[in-house]
This record gives sequence, C-alpha cells and structure tokens, in this order.
Amino acid sequence: MKKSKICHYLLKQDRTAKMSSNVTHKQMEDIQLASALSLAIDESCDIKDTAQVTLFLRYMSSQGPKEELLGLLPLSGQTRGKDIANAVQKCLEDNGIDINKIVSIATDGARIMTGIYRGVISILQKKINHEILPFHFIIHQEALCAQTFPAEIIEVMNLVIKIINSILAKTLYHRQFKDFLEEIYSQFSDLLLHNKVRWLSRGNVLQRFALCLSEIKTFLNEKSIDHPELEENKWLQKFNFMVDTTMKLNELNLKLQGKGNPAYALLEVVCFEKKLLLFVEDMERGKLLHFKNLKQYRDETNATIDTNYFSIALKNMKDGFAERFEQFITNKSTLAFIVNPLNTNTNEINIEPFVINARSLQMQLLDLKTKDLWSGKFTELKSNLEELEVQKCMHIAQHKWTTLKEILRVEALIFGAWNSLPECYSEVKKLACGVLTIFGRHIRASKRSLA
Repeated sequence: MKKSKICHYLLKQDRTAKMSSNVTHKQMEDIQLASALSLAIDESCDIKDTAQVTLFLRYMSSQGPKEELLGLLPLSGQTRGKDIANAVQKCLEDNGIDINKIVSIATDGARIMTGIYRGVISILQKKINHEILPFHFIIHQEALCAQTFPAEIIEVMNLVIKIINSILAKTLYHRQFKDFLEEIYSQFSDLLLHNKVRWLSRGNVLQRFALCLSEIKTFLNEKSIDHPELEENKWLQKFNFMVDTTMKLNELNLKLQGKGNPAYALLEVVCFEKKLLLFVEDMERGKLLHFKNLKQYRDETNATIDTNYFSIALKNMKDGFAERFEQFITNKSTLAFIVNPLNTNTNEINIEPFVINARSLQMQLLDLKTKDLWSGKFTELKSNLEELEVQKCMHIAQHKWTTLKEILRVEALIFGAWNSLPECYSEVKKLACGVLTIFGRHIRASKRSLA
C-alpha cells in the first residue's frame, strides 16, 4: 500500500514537471514569434551580497501582452555596464531571442545603466540595428531621495528606522511596547517593521511612527533610552516633511505597479512632476495644504516652518524627476497613440524603434480616421476606459481590493480594440502592438523565471 502511494506521488510529480515544461516551451515559442519585445533590467544584490541582474521581458502574444521574468543573472567580479550588457545578451541568445526585436529598455536610471558611453543601454543599443526607447521608471525611492534630499533629512529617516528596529529587534522590548500601547488604549497595537528590500514600506512605517510618536517617546524614556532629537523643533519639522513626501512617492509607485497598465500609464510620472511644482508653490506660500503632518505639527506647536529649506528640497526632487523621466515627455504622443489614434499626428510619433513603414502608416491611419466602421471602435474604447476608471476609483475608495483585482484590465480593452482591426491596417496594428509591449508599470521581482 505504501509502495503504491509512493509510485502515485512520483507519477504525479513527473506529470507536473512535464506540464510545466510544456508551458515554458509554449511561452518561449510565443516570445520567439513576437514581432516586438521590451526589456526591464534591474541590478541589485541578494542576501549574500552577490550582485545579480533581474531581467524581465514583455511581448505580444495572440492573447495580448504578456510579461515574464526571463532570468536572475548572477554577476561575478566587477559589475560594469559591459558586464551587465553581456549577461543580458547571453541570456537572450540562450533563449533564442532576437535582440533586434527589442523596442524599449527600462532601467532604474542609475549611471551604470544610462551612461552615454559605458552604460548598459548604450552598449545594447550599438548591438541593435534600430533605435530603442530607454525608460527609467523602476523607481528606487531610496536612491531618488538620497540624490535629491539634503543629507540632514536622510539622517532623520535613518534615525527613525534605527529606533523602530531597536524596539522590534528585542523580543522583550517588543512585547513590552505592545503591552504599553494596549494599556494606554492607543489606536495602534504595534509599529510596522521596515523591510529594506521593499522600500515602499518606508512611507507607511514613517506614517505609523508619526502617529505613535508620543507613545514612543514615553516608552523610550521609561527604558532610559535617550534620543534628544525627538524633542528638537528642526528635527521634527524635517521628520514630518519626510512623512508627507514619502507618502506621495508611495502613491505614485502604487499607480505604476498596477497589473495590466499599458505604456501610457507611465505618463503618471509627468503628472507627478507637475504636482511637485504645485507642492513647491504651496510650501513657499506657507499654506501647507499638501503637507498634512507638517501642517498639523505647526498648528499644534506654533513653530515657524523653514519653508525655504523645504522648498529647495522639493525643487531638487522636481529637477531629479525631470532628468530621470525626460523620455516620457519626449515620447508622450507615441505612448498615448494606443488609446488616442484618431487625434494623433504621425509626425509626432517616434516610429524608428518599431521598424514601421512611414508611408504605409500615414495612409492606413488616415483611412482609419475617416471610416466610421473602424474609428468608432476607438470612440467606444475611450468610453469603456473612462467607465473602468470610475469603477477602479469606487473600489479603491471602498477598500474593495479583491474586487479591484477582478475587474477587466486596461490593456485587455486596448488590445481587444486593436486586434479586431483587419490586416489592411497592418502597419497601424504593428505600431500599436509595439507600444503595448513597453512596460507600463513599476517592476517587482515577484514572477517565476523561464530560464
């Protein structure tokens, strides 16, 4: 009986392995047949501090856009742009993927990725026989804040994380702190643990720290742990400013993380850059309409806020965004083409990365605009996208996250509209499919690898 169960288990394992192999084989066939591909490259370190490259691939299948984690590529020795580019090229070659099908590459905007001569993108561009679109939208908040904020504000953040970890790291302290919060009927029962791998957690951690600040100070005093900064006016101003700012960055990141987002969703970054100008004006006028925590601190303490200092910090962040995300503004018409083809001027679209016949594209697009039978599809698409956005906003407001995941994806609606066009619009469809392969969301290394 026992032997029979073992045999059944082994047969089940073998069947599962074969099914997995068939799925992977089918995916690789789809990738190799795709006319356009996009890459997302992220360089980081694992828990053993071994440098590695996370390589994502986005392509168009017969069912619509697909994303896969193509590989986690370990790097030994130096991690120069040349080393990363060679690792990426080898991975593509090992999987039988034509490098000339790449239309765009997304990175985190680090110098090793974007350097004019030795950056990964420039090295790969030389090996591809047409222009590619480089995008820097894998937003590493830690790097972005460190590069744009004054060192004093970063030190404020580091101290907060240090205090939180000192409380949570010691089992006795952690238990006593939770008991203390319960005794004083605090609205929270614990602090949030900051995970450096998921930097997005930091905004929520800082917000919880701000709401529990009074309780934290009392607890630390009882333990004779001295952090005089928690009573200093300038430190508290910087802390509350950091809470407000990181929460705004979180909101942007979460928008870019939504599954099923097409490339034009990246224009949220352009919108955020404009919001930063609004935040600067708000700070300079001293109204603090967009800085809830800092305003509350001012109202409660009558402190004079150093608006000039914080305005400069916001301007630096705005300049950082403008530099890192310049490509979004440059290619705005190209990205928006998939949802707004009827109002598109072909002279404003960058067709070079997609290897499109310009003459055929112009004629087909003109024909599409003038035939109600087909142009009506995109009028209907816009209406459907508006309705979908209303549903999303409603579910978010009601915190119905499960329902939110179940609603139709934006890219599915867009793909359906374009896929229904006849082949006489081949160049127009080729351009739309190429744009749809561009990554339209912030990437997280959470998918299984095909390699």
